[in-house]
Amino acid sequence: MEQGYQTILNEYIDGQNYIFPITNEDFYGYVSARTGKALDVIKPPVNMALSRIEKVRPDFFRFQNGVYYRANKTVFGYTKLDPAAVIRRKYIADKDNIIGYETGLSLLNKAGLTTQVPAYHFVATNKYKGRGIKKDAQLKTFLSKPIATVTRDNYLYLQTLELITALTKNKDSIQADTPRQLVYERIKRLKLDAATLAYYAGECGGGKLAEELIMVYREGVRNEIA
Repeated sequence: MEQGYQTILNEYIDGQNYIFPITNEDFYGYVSARTGKALDVIKPPVNMALSRIEKVRPDFFRFQNGVYYRANKTVFGYTKLDPAAVIRRKYIADKDNIIGYETGLSLLNKAGLTTQVPAYHFVATNKYKGRGIKKDAQLKTFLSKPIATVTRDNYLYLQTLELITALTKNKDSIQADTPRQLVYERIKRLKLDAATLAYYAGECGGGKLAEELIMVYREGVRNEIA
């Protein structure tokens, strides 16, 4: 029966893009759909079949526990999986579902508020339910719980509010001369709705976050009409 699972799994692997993260959940879902068997029934034999395929198939690699990829053979050897793709797949975008966003120094750097280049990524994700910060050492990523459950509709709003929070809580890390102006320009560029931002500010951060949001708009609008 394991041989039958290997055939199904190899078909699935053949249909995947090169150097794209494939998770155990992807395999389980595919095999369950193909066989009509429940997930708890197929998980053990699928795990055994994956272990076997990893040993005999030269273009199939395990990146870390529960994450695999199909590699492309070049004159320099087999291509490697980019850890950034794994971070995105595991913690930010699970296929079509947005489940997290960059935050912390990673976000400050990309938003132009600091020139510091962090050695670790910082990600707020629905996958982390604990308190404080958790380190994924292999992916060099610090995980935190987002200020609200992340969805495709709200992730840019929540990320922007974390950026605004950093204006007061992470002053020492901010090197830009006009950080509020930069945040305001980001809001305009992303076409974020002011009322929706104000709603999430009130729900997730209370009065202080709402006050800082007002200061961002005040400075941004003042510079527009100056």
